[in-house]
Amino acid sequence: MDITQLITADRIVNLNKEATKEAAIKTLVRCLSKTKFVSKEKELAKAISDRERILSTGIGQGIAIPHAKIPTVSGFVAALGISKNGVPFDSLDGKPANVIVMIAGPEGQNEEYLRILARFTSILKPEETRNRIIELAKKGAQVMGILQETV
Repeated sequence: MDITQLITADRIVNLNKEATKEAAIKTLVRCLSKTKFVSKEKELAKAISDRERILSTGIGQGIAIPHAKIPTVSGFVAALGISKNGVPFDSLDGKPANVIVMIAGPEGQNEEYLRILARFTSILKPEETRNRIIELAKKGAQVMGILQETV
């Protein structure tokens, strides 16, 4: 799975001003809603929020992967939010999230959806990779370079 097909440099956002989980989600939803794949921003925001109420997508180690599948998304798309200070995300380990990947996709493609989630998780697990991404937060093209190294 080549995740660089799902994300572009302009969808790599600095989240240092977002102090809450809700603010970070809102920023990333807005970012994804500018793509041709997401036709209804409010529906995506609701789906992401509903998913977070079921169980936080803060998986720990400074990583969160909020995600949703809805009919008004025509293809898989992702945005990457980076916060040096971290955003409280109700993570499993209780630590804030520094790297937040939001994934939106169409309904009915569960296998592809799970592959994408697994791929992002495996890319972000190494602490060195996360630290490099956090350090380059304001330079989307360079963060893309790090992601491309993992392909």
